[in-house]
Amino acid sequence: MEAIHNMYTALYGASSILSGIFPSPLDSQRSIPLGQPVHTTSLLETPIKQQVLPSVSRVLSHDHAPNTDNNLDKHLQSSTSITAVRGLDLAKLKLENSLLKKLGRKGNVYEPAGGKNTLIGTGQRDIFQLNRKGFNTVTTGDGADTLILGAETTNRVFDFNPAKDRIVFDKSLDPRNIMIGQGTNPGKGGLNQPLDSENNTLIVDKATNHILASLAFTNADKLNQFESRQQFAQLTQTASQILNKGNFTIHRGDGEQEGSSRGRDRFIGVQGNSFFNSGDSRVKLQRARTSSGRQEFPFPNDSPGSSEITPTLRNGMLSLTGSYRNFIGLPLFSQGEKAIDPTATILNGSDPVALINGFLQVPEDVEGNPISGSHLHFSPAEDRRGNFADATVIRYLTNTITDTKSGQLTARFRLTPDEQAAFLAGNLYVNMHTNVGGGFPTGENRINFNQKVVKLN
Repeated sequence: MEAIHNMYTALYGASSILSGIFPSPLDSQRSIPLGQPVHTTSLLETPIKQQVLPSVSRVLSHDHAPNTDNNLDKHLQSSTSITAVRGLDLAKLKLENSLLKKLGRKGNVYEPAGGKNTLIGTGQRDIFQLNRKGFNTVTTGDGADTLILGAETTNRVFDFNPAKDRIVFDKSLDPRNIMIGQGTNPGKGGLNQPLDSENNTLIVDKATNHILASLAFTNADKLNQFESRQQFAQLTQTASQILNKGNFTIHRGDGEQEGSSRGRDRFIGVQGNSFFNSGDSRVKLQRARTSSGRQEFPFPNDSPGSSEITPTLRNGMLSLTGSYRNFIGLPLFSQGEKAIDPTATILNGSDPVALINGFLQVPEDVEGNPISGSHLHFSPAEDRRGNFADATVIRYLTNTITDTKSGQLTARFRLTPDEQAAFLAGNLYVNMHTNVGGGFPTGENRINFNQKVVKLN
């Protein structure tokens, strides 16, 4: 934990300073300067170039070290863990009488059992019955999906869309005990960020303080009219009975189960610990591009450099092939350096020694790929959800230098089911850190695999 704290401080400064520099992720209207010039020196006592950041409306603190604690807390720990709390408007809450009508022509039904499950939907209208205990990680896809919540079941949803998706409460829940609000936890950790993260909307059973749903990168205000729009509803027995009469291809069992391009697959868990995947044939990927350093987040810069990466995903293997050009600096660590170059621009006011040491504390990723200047991270940007960042390293890419301004990017990773869900939700990005030659150690380019690049059909 001390190492993680040191990296946090290196990237963003002391927490007492942070509270005055970083706006709340809920306050997208304010525009606050993110730093002042900092006078510091390198190991050689050579002045390091510092730069005042442009104003940005949404910046999130983060660490480089991965969070090794996968036991996410499924209960609220205190009343301060959630804010902007409201209950259901019972007068406007409707009954759900026909789930089958909510299912798309090529949509799927997902019914995980207990344990730890990962579910990946389609771009059609899917139904997720998330009420059989256990812990579920869900990527719904881009359809108008229905999520059924039940008591003592926790669900983290990577791509909930308040404009389309619906939430239905089953009979195990008393609607008078449902509360909706925004998490307040500033902690990070990549995919293992806390469920009550300040980025997430929480739906909680206040009778037990059990977190029923954590809707990642979602503002709770977006759910304020759900009752009026019938996006909140109560499940009836009739609705379940009608769904059971539907014509489906049944996949019954645990472990990994894959659907087909035809759709109308029904995945039914038995004992739990399942990976229900809509299948590679439902995935459509575009090339991801960045035109300049101005698109870098959370530290935009004046680099003219551009970059692009083409992703492919087959059987859980993510391959990345791309290039960068017209960069100011060389990729971080590409010259075997152990210090920030005197000509580099540090955009967060960090001490250069602490900054480089923060990187060096993660010498390889979970697959053993050695440290490089290009990192895969968890958080979306440049799509409907806004801009977020989390510097926890998921994987390291390989940089192959062509000349002082350009080069190639390559990688091949075996993704876990949860990492596949995060990628297919549009929640991963590559940050390219540069150093020698006047680079940007906080990132010269950011390439987003967001919902404009990654789609499920």
